Amino acid sequence: MVLASSRSWFFLGFMVSAVVLSTAYYLEWQVGLIPCSLSQVQRLCVAVFGVSSLVAAIHGVSRRGARWYLAGHTLLLCMGLAAALRHLWVQANGEQPKVVCQPGLDYLFASLPWHEVLKTLLLGTPECARVNWTLLDLSVPELSLLALAGLAGVTLLGWLQALR
Repeated sequence: MVLASSRSWFFLGFMVSAVVLSTAYYLEWQVGLIPCSLSQVQRLCVAVFGVSSLVAAIHGVSRRGARWYLAGHTLLLCMGLAAALRHLWVQANGEQPKVVCQPGLDYLFASLPWHEVLKTLLLGTPECARVNWTLLDLSVPELSLLALAGLAGVTLLGWLQALR
């Protein structure tokens, strides 16, 4: 019975992350919002979470394997939540990061060591301080924080199932 229920939780996590990513790409391609570096970090965390959830659902892991997947998911969600909270902090304080203009990710990865790329991504850019679009008076990072909290709720339910 553990196998069927863990597959269900992992598939639910995949579906929620697919909806979140679909919404993010809709906002980018149809509405015209350009994601800043902190939004890209959040999007990456959700994408890796979704792929990992799909692999776990297909894999049909044991109780022990489910715990490993859930530990990885917890780590990914903590990183995504930290990026969303940093994004909200930058918006609330109107902080203008030291980086005036950030080149593309491909250039950053080609020219800088990985720890410098990570530092540049996590500091944010001036675009991160702007609120360009809202839904129900919630900005994109606030909606992202809610989505990541929802994924954390699904992961918590998976933990409860795996520890039973």
